[in-house]
Amino acid sequence: MCNGNRLLQEYDLEQKIDLEIKMREGTTKLLAACRHQTQTLEAAKNLLTSNERMSAYMAELQRRKKEAPSRGLGYGCQPCMARVSLSDLRMPLIWRDTDHFKNKGDYRRFAVFCLARIGTEIYDTTLLCPVDRSLTDLTFPDVLIFNQIPSDFEFRLEVYSHILQDDMSIASTPRKIKKTIHSSISRTVGKKLAASLRDELNTGKIGPHFELMATARLSLDDVHDSIHTHDMQVENLENRSHQLPLFGHFCCRLAAQPDCVSQESCSGDLMLLDSDAARQWVSMWGQLQAFRLDLWVKREQWEQGQDPVRSIVVDRETVIQPSKSVTKEITISNFCEGKDEISVIRTKTVDDQQKWLRCLVQHAKDHVRWKHAAEKIMEIQSPGSARHSFTRQLRGGSLYDETPLIESVSSEYHRPTVQEIFGMTPSTSLSSCASSSSSPTFRERSHSSGGSNKGRLGGGTVRTHWPFSRNCQD
Repeated sequence: MCNGNRLLQEYDLEQKIDLEIKMREGTTKLLAACRHQTQTLEAAKNLLTSNERMSAYMAELQRRKKEAPSRGLGYGCQPCMARVSLSDLRMPLIWRDTDHFKNKGDYRRFAVFCLARIGTEIYDTTLLCPVDRSLTDLTFPDVLIFNQIPSDFEFRLEVYSHILQDDMSIASTPRKIKKTIHSSISRTVGKKLAASLRDELNTGKIGPHFELMATARLSLDDVHDSIHTHDMQVENLENRSHQLPLFGHFCCRLAAQPDCVSQESCSGDLMLLDSDAARQWVSMWGQLQAFRLDLWVKREQWEQGQDPVRSIVVDRETVIQPSKSVTKEITISNFCEGKDEISVIRTKTVDDQQKWLRCLVQHAKDHVRWKHAAEKIMEIQSPGSARHSFTRQLRGGSLYDETPLIESVSSEYHRPTVQEIFGMTPSTSLSSCASSSSSPTFRERSHSSGGSNKGRLGGGTVRTHWPFSRNCQD
């Protein structure tokens, strides 16, 4: 059975590799046909993503073929996997004051996107374009979901950037050269040059080149139900003019939810020893899920959505033992409020007892394995419908705009922001690949928000200078 699953997984990887090869071929042809900057950048981004996925699939396929087949662990003994979600991804840019406030100096413009990967699952974010000196932070609207992730996962975030030139006619270059060939040289030589151009296009040499700007690695210890700040390793490029001015930090919400929280691990008919003086066996229907064994008198009560008549905690502190005297019984012990709470369940057959015992033990181990992600259920957001939409989303100020210049104030004092002190219109904060719509002024945005000001804090509240303090919530 285990070898069959292994072969099925290898076949699935081969199918994914074949799909990415077809995607590469189609994207490469699209690059040659693109006439607009946005189309060219999107095609180049998709081509890079396909290359990364194909490399990851091939490496995993080679690893599995070299790895010795492992023996199956039996029913219910497989460690619990989880869903991991990435959202609220945001990172600041650092410009000189003359660049941002006076709108002069650094004229560079960038196209930026990120790759998020766990194992062989690789997803790309929305392409942000153009990124220039008027923007103080990058905001990605994406919600990325990773499935079937083990507890020892490593999440890797990669930031890619391409500097935009004044003449973005790369996509039309083959047509220009072809036109020049037909008008200036012989047909024979022209065919050879055209063939070489096609070969160059197929090797990915034609089209925008995205460079790796920064990387970050996170693990289970970094997951949280709220937005947290993390360090980012900025790459040093040989061509400094292509360097995206990243601050070296980013914030995001990386959440994890074990599958045993949302899916049952085991269910079936059980007998529960009544803890009253009578100590009689009571027929029950039980379901093991979310680190609890919930019991109903009948299965129909569960189907109707009724609350369980009894719930037994099954976590890292739970002691689960088979009965030494009776083969069909299992003892579940929890220490609560200074005393031991002991529950005894009985199954119909010996096989059922072994099945429940394995599931209960594995459930307790999963609670240890998933650490704080098992103690508090984290919401896994659904991917939004605005994926890859090329509209500029207006937001009430950027991270830079909201940073106060005065450390602490009294309850009656209005703390000015950077924009109020310098009397300037706040910059647009980029959310997606831009349209030409303009940002509202500070006065208009204040009226639209009902006169409230984000820079006002009551009660003498103290706030740090930069919202990227460790473990801060956005």
